[in-house]
Amino acid sequence: MKDSEIINLGKAIFGVFFSVGTFCLLGALITKNDWFAGAGYLLIVFGVPVNLLCILGFLIKGIIDRSKFKECMIAILILTANIPIACLYAIIGLGHFD
Repeated sequence: MKDSEIINLGKAIFGVFFSVGTFCLLGALITKNDWFAGAGYLLIVFGVPVNLLCILGFLIKGIIDRSKFKECMIAILILTANIPIACLYAIIGLGHFD
């Protein structure tokens, strides 16, 4: 795997979960439909383990292939950006549906 492919994979995983989370939040806020809030909750429940497995995979890849360690750490940092965003979205969603 090329160096840029590792970073691009991290960006793609980030982009998918960020996009779906934003869609759920905006759908819930605009339509006031509980289905979007439930989908956002399920995204958190299932998305956290998937992101953690990806982070673990990048970490193992970086440890095994030391020449790719820097790129794997960049991909991990990109993925960890989802954590504060998900927390912010959860706070907004919980405050809106209280």
